[in-house]
Amino acid sequence: MPSVLVADHEPEVAGLARRYLERAGMRVLVTGSPAGTIQALAGCPGTPGAPGAPGAPEAPDLFVIDLTMPGLEVRSVRQVLTPAIPVVFLLRRGESRPHGLNSPPTARRWLTRPFSPRALVTAVAELTRPAPGRGAAGAADGGADHGRHEIRVNGRDVSLTRTEYALVTALAGQPGRVLSRQRLLAALEGERGKRPSPRAVDVYIAQLRAKLGDGAIRTVHGVGYVLDPETTA
Repeated sequence: MPSVLVADHEPEVAGLARRYLERAGMRVLVTGSPAGTIQALAGCPGTPGAPGAPGAPEAPDLFVIDLTMPGLEVRSVRQVLTPAIPVVFLLRRGESRPHGLNSPPTARRWLTRPFSPRALVTAVAELTRPAPGRGAAGAADGGADHGRHEIRVNGRDVSLTRTEYALVTALAGQPGRVLSRQRLLAALEGERGKRPSPRAVDVYIAQLRAKLGDGAIRTVHGVGYVLDPETTA
């Protein structure tokens, strides 16, 4: 069971996030203090100076960090944050992403406050699920490169934009399951930090079909889209 630390200065928001994440099968811890946030980040494996003594508190698998928290300095977060730590960052609407926190992009998601709890669950799920196509059947001839936004299709590498990659990741994370436009919109919101129009999903799906092949993504009229399991296998 993945563990998530929600660092938010508003108890009501933290409580709402906790309820939705726990319903999604996560073990959730909450802190409302800058010191607790930095301390938890510093205790993660791979962080310089992280404690490794027996009996030390177990580090969370993932963080949800409210960058609007009073007293929480971006500089302090940057000093202890390593690429191995997946984080969903929360920003004020219209606020730009602070420099130095988005590396690597595949381990970061951005949401603006106020955010949809379902969008938060989607963002967390994306960061905790294995890479698509990495199972036993897909290891030899399929898969995805999270660093370069590439997937392998029938033995060839296909480069995708960040948005296209986010859609493929969402679809591949639910093999054989039809995902509605709303679910895909939530996945894009988690990746881009803003919610595109419903029509944008159709446009991106058309772009993906041009790259992956017409049969790669099937439309289920009135419901949504489903990825052909053989696409990345």
